[in-house]
Amino acid sequence: MSEFKLPPLKKPKKGQGPKLTDSGLLTKRIVKQVESYLPIILNRVKAGQDMEKVVRDIAEHAGVEPDMVAKYVQAVIKAGSSQTASGGSVF
Repeated sequence: MSEFKLPPLKKPKKGQGPKLTDSGLLTKRIVKQVESYLPIILNRVKAGQDMEKVVRDIAEHAGVEPDMVAKYVQAVIKAGSSQTASGGSVF
């Protein structure tokens, strides 16, 4: 699998990392903006990076709120687990 990389982002100032807030429902527009980043999300999480940092980085690049990236990841996991439970293939 090829390596996916994003340009570097500005680092937040120390102590300025507010918790994720709920921005509402995950829409089709947001899914389209985030879905192309899924391979990057998976690679970074597999590499042991902090999920909150990954979510915040991807959100900034995708132009969405961080909680929307988290909701998208949760939806992908839920879809994958329901396919596995029904005997389907995740990939």
